[in-house]
Amino acid sequence: MSASDQKMGTVYGVGVGPGDPELLTLKAARILKSVPVIFTPKAEGTSDSVALEIVKDVIDLSRQKVVFASFPSGKGKPREEIWDDAVDEIASYVRAGSDVAFLTEGDPLVYGSFAYIAARMQSRYPEIPIEIVPGVTSVTAAAASAQIPLVSHGQRLAIWPAMYGVDDLRDSLDDYDTIVLMKVDSEALEMVARLQQEGYLSRAVLIAHATTPREKIVYDLHDISPDAAEYFSLLVISKK
Repeated sequence: MSASDQKMGTVYGVGVGPGDPELLTLKAARILKSVPVIFTPKAEGTSDSVALEIVKDVIDLSRQKVVFASFPSGKGKPREEIWDDAVDEIASYVRAGSDVAFLTEGDPLVYGSFAYIAARMQSRYPEIPIEIVPGVTSVTAAAASAQIPLVSHGQRLAIWPAMYGVDDLRDSLDDYDTIVLMKVDSEALEMVARLQQEGYLSRAVLIAHATTPREKIVYDLHDISPDAAEYFSLLVISKK
């Protein structure tokens, strides 16, 4: 059989949830048990993968291949080149007939690395089929852990990466009832504390490592020090 006659595999972008393995969906578990190749993102210079840790009891390393895909860190290769390298490697397996699952923490399309992979794949290899398996997001998981509602009927919710200024956030509080700040840093904590002092906020809750053994929830910003900010943390803030 020639390469052109061989059946092509499928690329699955699989959301594995926020951290608790029990929050992995049934569909995600079924696909992860069946695919022969699993790609998982990792930070450059490390061999750790949070996404892989979540699914370690679902996959079987004796019959499945795990490939670590570096994601851009702002150092080394340009961002586009790193994504293209990953896409080319994924395509080599898929065009040879293997299904491939690409793991993403939370949901693949909510600040997920697979959104970049899918876009580059569609551009470079439009013939390759892609299926996206949604996952539980850190936003909803954190709200559940803290037992705080995000929005109710008629209210509006915004989800932001924590990279905007205090003026932007103050203006957005006029338009939205609840704002979730993702990947909180010390500047974001100071910004929200300032808005709370100015009387703009009725609630500001920090949730770090939601649903994992390292989960931490702080309901009072006065109890949060600037060094409490972590990559896997978010702030749920509500206006007065």
